[in-house]
Amino acid sequence: MASSEICAIEAPIAVADSAANRRRWLGLAVLLAGSFMTVLDAMIVQLALPSIARDLGAGSAAIELIIAGYSLAYGVLLVTGGRLGDMFGRKRVYLTGMAAFTLASILCGLAPNAATLVAARVLQGATASLVLPQVLASIRVGFDGAERRRAFGLMGLVMGAASALGQLAGGALISGDVFGLGWRLVFLVNLPIGILAVLAGLRWLDESKAPHGARLDPIGILLLSAGLACLLGGLVGLHPLGLGPASLLALASLPLFLWFGRHEARFEENGAMPLLSIRLLRLPTFIIGALTVLVFYASCSSYYVSFAVFLQFGAGFSPFHAGLLFTPIAAIFAATSLLAPRLIGRYGNSVLRTSALVYAIGYAVVWLILVRSGAEPSLWLLMPVMLVVAAVQGFIMTPLLNVVLGALPESHAGMAGGSIATMQQVGNALGIAVIGLVLFAAASGGAVGSLHPAEAMVGFGNAVLLEFFAAVAVYALLRRLR
Repeated sequence: MASSEICAIEAPIAVADSAANRRRWLGLAVLLAGSFMTVLDAMIVQLALPSIARDLGAGSAAIELIIAGYSLAYGVLLVTGGRLGDMFGRKRVYLTGMAAFTLASILCGLAPNAATLVAARVLQGATASLVLPQVLASIRVGFDGAERRRAFGLMGLVMGAASALGQLAGGALISGDVFGLGWRLVFLVNLPIGILAVLAGLRWLDESKAPHGARLDPIGILLLSAGLACLLGGLVGLHPLGLGPASLLALASLPLFLWFGRHEARFEENGAMPLLSIRLLRLPTFIIGALTVLVFYASCSSYYVSFAVFLQFGAGFSPFHAGLLFTPIAAIFAATSLLAPRLIGRYGNSVLRTSALVYAIGYAVVWLILVRSGAEPSLWLLMPVMLVVAAVQGFIMTPLLNVVLGALPESHAGMAGGSIATMQQVGNALGIAVIGLVLFAAASGGAVGSLHPAEAMVGFGNAVLLEFFAAVAVYALLRRLR
């Protein structure tokens, strides 16, 4: 065949490949919009807690549930969300989740009282559980090697940008009282983002499913959901229910999880794809990785909530000024998230272990500053250390997900993505529940809206000490991760 004929054949192929590659990256941008919106919402809500407490007269239990109720519903249904994407198509489930999340955000913004807001936040978490597993699974099956590291790095960058914008925009919206809506705009801002993401997804997302057919496992969903609901409900309910009832509720999860394990083993033996493959639980990488994600995200969630409470209740910052102070923290997290994949590709998991060691040291230094400074710690001393902590969080967060998911079978991408994302939200709920107890324990009669500066200072110091122990555990687990 003449060279001209070969070129004529190869030219359309090259154009087609270029168009497919462009569509793939545009689809990733649509997927990352889901990550952006969920992180944006979480960060804005943290700054809005004092305003919500004052406006709605919310007690400590309601304040904890506004954050942890979201994580509870999110964590309970994430594995199911990943499974639905495997079965019915990740594009379809992602777009459904984004539309439902947008609707739930509107309900949050219109909530007339604390109880309604908590219920709307639970609904918001449930709908978000359809989004994140599809993002993780689509990156896992759509990208390889260096491109996958780059995709996870972009995911970390988007999360960092959402954190920075969330803190700054949230503070501005609340302090500026735009349209007289105050804190309600922190939820209503999701409306334009959600609409644009759905419209773009219809055009640019490609459909993908698990490589072979499967059926839904309703008994497994019920057992897993009930077990996680008892576990997370017990954690979140430590403050409002008391130690005894909350402990009983958490312990009730144990027989449910054992029953779930036996059911899934039989389900898999019969040739069906289970909700959570027992084979995953036999992989050391999955077990150690899941535990690392759990503890790491517990420390991250408690870090941001405790610092936001300290700034507004302890240091007397307005939401806007607190948002300004959070902005460089989120910006450095975004920068290190973008740099992390390159360092991981060059130096391997030693980057994770070194970052985790610096992470623990950073919390220890913050605690020492608080102890030595007394009632009025200097932000000039605190901020550089807080920036270091945020930087190493960026070096750990997205590479950790890539390392864990990259070692697992592609056929279980949705299942594994849902499982790891569940560990994220269980960790978030654990962090919020424990830190909520510490932060609000000194509030008179649970009146969080009138938390005194001295009370906020003591709570923040105790929270940092707990975060230090969590960071030490992250370092110990990462030393075993291969």
